[in-house]
Amino acid sequence: MVGSFRQRLSSLPDKRTGRNTRYGMEDAALSAFSVFFTQTPSFLAYQRTMEGSKGKSNVQSLFGVHQIPSDNQIRDLLDPVAPKQVFPVFAEILQVLEQQGQLASFRSVADTLLIALDGTEYFHSSQ
Repeated sequence: MVGSFRQRLSSLPDKRTGRNTRYGMEDAALSAFSVFFTQTPSFLAYQRTMEGSKGKSNVQSLFGVHQIPSDNQIRDLLDPVAPKQVFPVFAEILQVLEQQGQLASFRSVADTLLIALDGTEYFHSSQ
C-alpha cells in the first residue's frame, strides 16, 4: 500500500524550476504524512536521532523516504499543491482498506464509519 501511495504522490505538481530538485515530491509528502505517526515536536531531529542510533529512521523504514527534507523544505514543496490534488490519494487508500476488510472494526451504528476530527476546519471563524 505504501508503494501505491508513494507512486500517486510522485505525480503531485512540482513548481520548482532548474536543478534544485534534491527532494522528490513524494518524499516531502510522505515525510509530512509520517508526522502523524511520530508525533514529536521536531520531525527532522527525531528522524536524525533514529537514523543515528538505529541506522535508519522511521520515515525511511516505514514510508520508504529516500531523502528527508526539513520542515521548511516540506512547506516550500507542498504549500503550492492544492488539497484537491491530494484527495484522490486518500480516497484510493480508503478503498483499499475497505476491500481488505481493515475498516470493519471501525464500523458503528447503521454501519457508519467512525473518523477522527480535530475540528480546526469544522469550527472556524468566518472573519
